Amino acid sequence: MDHPRQAVELPQRRERRGARRARVRLEAAYEDPERQVFLVTGDLSESGAWLLAPDPPASGNAARLTFELPGEAALLRVHGTVVRRSTEQPAGFALRFDPEGTRPEARAALRRFVEAARTQGE
Repeated sequence: MDHPRQAVELPQRRERRGARRARVRLEAAYEDPERQVFLVTGDLSESGAWLLAPDPPASGNAARLTFELPGEAALLRVHGTVVRRSTEQPAGFALRFDPEGTRPEARAALRRFVEAARTQGE
């Protein structure tokens, strides 16, 4: 039994994301086989995004996201899969970008943007 005043080290919660993310609000066009809507990001990383949506799509849906990063000349178009959804406020869903469906230039632009946003947020 631990002494009541003895420090106990708690196991650290492991981060499941492989890429760093930044809390940013960007307008994005979301498209899956059932809908085409304009949404706003809650956060963004090189490998995915959290999108705010009053009626989130089902997990497993394949989708395309089109958005503009400030400072980039071209729109980014990425393909991905809905991997998690939440109907609790603020409702939304996680879209994991498909590495093979995302051009290397788009991934590099995402990486630069996220790092710059994180640096400004510190």
